[in-house]
Amino acid sequence: MVKILVADDDRVMLGLLETLMDLEGHQVITVTTPEAIVPTAKRENVAMVLMDYNLTGGNSLGALKDLRSDPDLAHIPVLVASGMDHKIECTNAGANGFMLKPFRPAALLSEIQTLLQQQ
Repeated sequence: MVKILVADDDRVMLGLLETLMDLEGHQVITVTTPEAIVPTAKRENVAMVLMDYNLTGGNSLGALKDLRSDPDLAHIPVLVASGMDHKIECTNAGANGFMLKPFRPAALLSEIQTLLQQQ
């Protein structure tokens, strides 16, 4: 069982992602603000972070940069999703992958599997 941190402030999307990850046998930890990403990732010892670009309180790029600058967390693969194309910005900030919303569940699961295998 892989522990995945999912950061999204849309409760419907969060529920869908949690259900999808559960069906795949992953343990899901959820947060809704960018400020909660780093401390939760550290406390929960997650294997991966899936984060929405836009969260309540701002975008998640600051959290992404904080993950990359923390020696205990820098190795964790991060997949960012957004309804707008922020791929270059996210990749430059250290994201391992980017998905444009809406995405197909199978495409998301494939990307997650790829990133976990690269770890």
